[in-house]
Amino acid sequence: MRALHILTFAIAIFLYVDALPYDKPKVHTIPLKPRSITRRRFSKRAIGSMQLSVDRGYYGQITFGTGTPQNFDILFDTGSGSLFVLDKNCDSPECNDKPKYDPDVDKSFSPIDGKYFFIDYADGSEIKGNSGKTTIVIAGISVEAQEFGLADEVSGDFDHPWEGIMGMELIDTSGNQQITPITNLINNTQQLDNPQFSFLLGRKDQSPSELTIGGSNPDRYHADTLTFTQLVDDNDGQWEIPIDNCVVEGEELNLEGRTGFIDTGTERIFMPPDDAHDFYSKIYDAEDDGDGTYKLDCGSVYDVALEFSGKTWDIAPQDFTVEIAKDICIGAVIYDENVPESKWVIGSAFLRNVYTIFDQGNRKVGFAQLA
Repeated sequence: MRALHILTFAIAIFLYVDALPYDKPKVHTIPLKPRSITRRRFSKRAIGSMQLSVDRGYYGQITFGTGTPQNFDILFDTGSGSLFVLDKNCDSPECNDKPKYDPDVDKSFSPIDGKYFFIDYADGSEIKGNSGKTTIVIAGISVEAQEFGLADEVSGDFDHPWEGIMGMELIDTSGNQQITPITNLINNTQQLDNPQFSFLLGRKDQSPSELTIGGSNPDRYHADTLTFTQLVDDNDGQWEIPIDNCVVEGEELNLEGRTGFIDTGTERIFMPPDDAHDFYSKIYDAEDDGDGTYKLDCGSVYDVALEFSGKTWDIAPQDFTVEIAKDICIGAVIYDENVPESKWVIGSAFLRNVYTIFDQGNRKVGFAQLA
């Protein structure tokens, strides 16, 4: 009888606890679409004017405005800090046949009088327009009064499947003095569980790609392998972390004082020339094309890895060896004199091999083994 009383009491407690209100986890995931394009995406740290035959960007849908919501495909880019979308008044050839934002049907839009929007990319491309504010929706969460650029003039080759770019660098990096959407969400503590966002970057359409805001998706990685690296102190608002080492064909480069910009908006790994030449000196059949690329044997398999915070991460052969034409391959490591000494740009050729967590609250980047 006593046992029956205890069982009845336990069931009552369970039912009571189960009936209590609880907060749903404030973690939001949006699927991304990878797309190859005919040239390297221009970026704040674009290198020269070298043309590559393919590159890959990861983009997803953002809704702009209320009243008549407008959906646009936007590139999610940790290598820049400003948000813009093509404006309805854009008559540049690069805007032809693309969806464009119309502020006249947006009930939440307000112009920012006298604030000009301008981005001058290193390859000579420029985005110009005005600035405004509106409500945007990312992965089902609203960001009110978000500042953005209305691009009405685009120069250069904007041959992309997306209609804008959302910069995801830290708040102090935007040349247009914008507060990024991620920072606005983090500042509103009711919106997110954690001041983090995370990326899973797939290969073409063969594996999923997604952006998670407010934390990470534990189903996508092995938590016991997660290793964080603190941003360097003088990061200028960029996701810049120290590099321990680089291993090529089993040999360590032993380059000291190198740092890497973790950039989801570009595909290659960019190095200053001396570092790239040292890198390819470990590969017996690499041939310098003299244009920033090294030609490789398409049928060979090369062992390449990067080391952060004592943890070594391999780059898969299919990510390192890039076929630019039939039976013509180059390595994913590119060199150019415009890359600052001792600094590398690390794009999706590496990031496809790890799950990446950007911890904006603690200013660090984490990598984990994919599930």
